[in-house]
Amino acid sequence: MSRTKAIFAGLVAGLLGGIVMTTVMLLLAALGVATPLVIIGDRLSVFIPPGPFLSLMSKVGGYNHLKQIGVGSTIVGQLVVSAIGGVIFGLFVRRNPARVSAMWTISIFVLLPIVAGAIALWPVLGTSYVGLPIDVARLVTLVGFALCVFLFERTLVLGFQFLTTRKISQQDYEFTPAIGRRAFVLSAIGVAAAGGGVALVRKLYRAATFSYDGTQYKGRIVEPITPNELFYCVTK
Repeated sequence: MSRTKAIFAGLVAGLLGGIVMTTVMLLLAALGVATPLVIIGDRLSVFIPPGPFLSLMSKVGGYNHLKQIGVGSTIVGQLVVSAIGGVIFGLFVRRNPARVSAMWTISIFVLLPIVAGAIALWPVLGTSYVGLPIDVARLVTLVGFALCVFLFERTLVLGFQFLTTRKISQQDYEFTPAIGRRAFVLSAIGVAAAGGGVALVRKLYRAATFSYDGTQYKGRIVEPITPNELFYCVTK
């Protein structure tokens, strides 16, 4: 298999795997399970000193906007890393893609991320949006993450093999039209998965508190006793 074909097939398969993984994470979030899309930002925020953190919040328009930027950046970064991982995978297995060891791919794309994620995110793994005890929530979060990376690994491997299979109806194609048709099929699947992800993002956005978080009581309307209708809840 040529290097160009391996890079292209790996890029498409990796990006599709990233889209599937992200969509499943959004689905888990809708069910109340914490996912790296949110808790990565929570984990990193503790390393930012108060001064720079407050300055950053003021520059982006408040904590709500900062949170949205953080989640959006995590999603984009996850897709980019998935695509890069797919390219690297394609270059490594391009000589014999049909004989890729499942044990090898699961070790690299499933077990390694689980171990690394557990170590890096341990303090926030106990996050739960449905009131689970910390230890139970930590287990649920890890199981959910394991499911996501497993789906990424399977999508990457099977998608790459689907794109690079040589024999098609007794004919041998090196690049086109076979890989073009197959890339179109995988792209259509990716678009469908991305559409589901967008729908979940909209659902989560509507369920969030962005519409009233950050309300400020100041200016000429300030009264000695704040009227009841101007009270609001402060949330994380």
